[in-house]
Amino acid sequence: MTSVRAGIVAVAAVGLLAVGPVGTVLADGGGHVKETIKHAKEGVEHEKEAIKHLEESVKASNDPHAKEALEHAKEAVKHAEESLAHAEQASQAKGKGKGKKE
Repeated sequence: MTSVRAGIVAVAAVGLLAVGPVGTVLADGGGHVKETIKHAKEGVEHEKEAIKHLEESVKASNDPHAKEALEHAKEAVKHAEESLAHAEQASQAKGKGKGKKE
């Protein structure tokens, strides 16, 4: 059961690491925004796949902590998706702003 909990925590941590750099890249105006968003999306998709496998493991478990940790991992992915959506909107708005100045 400890391995299930560790896996769930790992899923949540990787999700945060996948999306974390998006804000930094947007803030410094680097040219790698689209690539960073793409990689963050890939990270979120991997997290969703990992959560599916963890759900199967947790179904057979009676440990309420594992089930709660799984819910937190799902919530972390949801927040990561929201962050990505905001990053995409900011990226598009930034691109439109540059076009108007030219």
